Amino acid sequence: MTTFRDFVNPPFRQSTPDMLSFHEEFSNPQMEAQVQPTPIPITKKKSNPLQLSSSKFSLKGTPNPLQFTEGAPTFDSTDVTHSCIATEPLAMAHHYPLMEHLDLNNFKTKACPINTQHNHKHCPFFHNGKDRKRPGFFYSADLCEFAEKDSMICPNGDACPKAHNRVEQLYRPEKYKTKFCTFYPNNLDKCEYGNFCSFAHSETDIAIDLIHNYEYDEDFYMFHFKTVWCPFNLTQHDKALCVYAHNWQDYRRKPHLHSYEPTPCPNWKSTDFILNYEDGCPFKEKCNKCHGWKEHEYHPLNYKVKPCPAGKSCQKGRDCPHYHNPRERR
Repeated sequence: MTTFRDFVNPPFRQSTPDMLSFHEEFSNPQMEAQVQPTPIPITKKKSNPLQLSSSKFSLKGTPNPLQFTEGAPTFDSTDVTHSCIATEPLAMAHHYPLMEHLDLNNFKTKACPINTQHNHKHCPFFHNGKDRKRPGFFYSADLCEFAEKDSMICPNGDACPKAHNRVEQLYRPEKYKTKFCTFYPNNLDKCEYGNFCSFAHSETDIAIDLIHNYEYDEDFYMFHFKTVWCPFNLTQHDKALCVYAHNWQDYRRKPHLHSYEPTPCPNWKSTDFILNYEDGCPFKEKCNKCHGWKEHEYHPLNYKVKPCPAGKSCQKGRDCPHYHNPRERR
């Protein structure tokens, strides 16, 4: 009989576009799965190999310690959007329980053999069509039009190229643990999925680079600013000030990984809202031109080489890609 231990392996390390919220009901009663945490290795960010008249890339200095309010510990804010969204300081990461990551190849692909009543949200097996996951990842994360109705009536059946439920949509390598849980960081005890949650419960649990922890220097803006999709599930979030990307107009390819010239792409229409990347440019990430003004202005060969057109009235502060005095000029 397959045990829960067969469903656990090290985490995937990939980034992804936006993810849908997921707290779908699977069943009722309670059966807690006992799991012994396995440490997840934390690797330090390497210095950027592409140095164009700029300082080396590095992490922020010593994080702020805990502050206490009426006897209860509260975390100092981490500067995510320059408007102080509260997250955990890096120094406190070891205080969070280490999470095991599921083996996505086998998770929810076999019928549950347990005959007694138990919590389906804490079970690695499927119980009905709503939480059954087809083996493999040949289908996309886009939901099939029959998913919300009844995937059983999908004319393509198991060969359908789209996800048939939220489990198939979220428990896949490019989605899993790439966003923080909606209950992060202060209400994680309210998450009904626990170790089975598809979202991250701590900074050591997440599978993407948390660029808001980096030092905001020249390298940051040229090589990392807006190159990672936002991992925060927040109702109130100033996307204009956030260092992460939220849509294809906002997103930048890393210039040291994708070689593109510091000139605008003729296919990319800045006036159109682009839902799918291929709609903006048929060459997608292989295009050798800039997709949008952010890729163009923050390109290493353009960043801080022109005077700011707004001059002293510039409101962008350090986020501005232009120079405001001779010291900033590159």
